[in-house]
Amino acid sequence: MKGDAHGYAAMTARKIAYCAVMTALITGAQAALGFISGVEVVTLLFVCFSACAGVICGVVTALSFTLLRCFIWGFYPTAIVLYLIYYPLLALVFGLLGKIKEQTFDEGRASIAVAVNILLAAVCALSLCCCLFELIKVSKLYQATAYALTWAIFGISAALIIAFNAVFIAVKKGKCRGRILATFLYTSVACIMTICFTLLDDIITPLMLGMTARTALGYFYSSFIAMLPQTICTLATVSLLSPPLLAIMRAHIRR
Repeated sequence: MKGDAHGYAAMTARKIAYCAVMTALITGAQAALGFISGVEVVTLLFVCFSACAGVICGVVTALSFTLLRCFIWGFYPTAIVLYLIYYPLLALVFGLLGKIKEQTFDEGRASIAVAVNILLAAVCALSLCCCLFELIKVSKLYQATAYALTWAIFGISAALIIAFNAVFIAVKKGKCRGRILATFLYTSVACIMTICFTLLDDIITPLMLGMTARTALGYFYSSFIAMLPQTICTLATVSLLSPPLLAIMRAHIRR
């Protein structure tokens, strides 16, 4: 019993250390790249850490990061609420995805293909509806830009669907490793979560600040412009950097 207690205490201390180091790393990364609009690696670090360390460590790190950044950039209620909702949710999603065994990807389970295709198809359908039915009501001066960005999100989602299914078929035929399929899954979900971050901000900020409908629409447009570069950044960083980062973290982090 005494040995078990020591082992549990050591594991708990190790997890606290993981969370502390990752909180500092994520905060430092955000501070270093904060001056570049639309470019960030916070999502990448949360994706990899939550997948390796688990839901609890991911959520604790998300809460710590949210509170720590307040001491650096100030206590803004809208940002605090947004971060307290979004990043624990991001940690929860990828903490659960991290439990999927590598063998599942090597076998090319149909459930993974169905889930990813449904998620990406939903983004494609929403983007297409926004363009065809003119759901984004902005001034004529910005309408062309808004629709161009919407078509770009549609194109990215459609390209991900095509690429993911091509890789899935290759895995089923034994011509491709399941690890690549896992990377596509993480990338697709991360891109969708990035879009959800902006949409969540468009709901929380106008409500908390008491914006009028016209002001809220203007805020939506300004945040919508930043959504595309953020999504592209997430696509690039997670697809290219998550495999080596996951390999490094899995070699050193024990759940």
